[in-house]
Amino acid sequence: MVLKPTVARYALTDRGQRPLLTEALPLAERVHRALVELSDGSAVFTGCDKLHRPLQGHRHAHILCESNPGSDSEGRGEITEISIYVPMGFGSGEQNALQRLKEIYDDHGGILDLLYLGSGSLADYCRTGGSPLFTRSKCWVSHTPFLPTRHPKATRAGVPKLDSNGRQIGSPEHDILRLLELAGFPEVVAIEPVSSRLLGGRAVPWQEFVRRRATDERRPAANGAGYGFRIEFAEAVQGPVAVGYGGHFGMGGFEGKSNTQIYEKYKNIQ
Repeated sequence: MVLKPTVARYALTDRGQRPLLTEALPLAERVHRALVELSDGSAVFTGCDKLHRPLQGHRHAHILCESNPGSDSEGRGEITEISIYVPMGFGSGEQNALQRLKEIYDDHGGILDLLYLGSGSLADYCRTGGSPLFTRSKCWVSHTPFLPTRHPKATRAGVPKLDSNGRQIGSPEHDILRLLELAGFPEVVAIEPVSSRLLGGRAVPWQEFVRRRATDERRPAANGAGYGFRIEFAEAVQGPVAVGYGGHFGMGGFEGKSNTQIYEKYKNIQ
């Protein structure tokens, strides 16, 4: 039995100005719309079956934008690659749509050119080390802001409601741990907040990222604020790690890091 590819990757070409990683969410939305059209509404990209019922288990497309070290654009924090991750796999029709996607239009008529780099399995991209989103690691650091799906809970007197570990129920930390567990990840043995990420040579606060989908009437919880974390799992996990509101559009994403990398790159960010 031939396994379906689950990852496809694009590079952004030099024509025009590439958007910054802070614009990952609206760019992912445009890529999503294009792939839905090119695939004639494949469930792989829409996330719904023929009766328009949502698929279960988050098996459909995750669109992940990257600004990878070593690129010519690193100094400006531009998006350099886009990955499409589909746990259910790409069929022949979806692969055809991926190959036909060559450009994206913005709301002002601008064109962003995409170079299709090919598709493969998670193991392929983990082995080549081409993306920190697809590595295998125990330690992960926020790549894009985590957007909670629940509000912090408190009594009528305003006293926070705590879980058995002393975390406020519904707080960003409590919510991300809940969502990671629901997604099947192993136990998180360490977690600490990170207020920003290094991008274009400076610490960029999560609030500078676009954090709400233009086509979604729902609002993220916690007034749409973004949060970042360093997390360590009890055992190494295979990326990608992406949870929370907008998780299929690049939000709540993490980069896999070694302990040394985490210390050196993030030691001055709290």
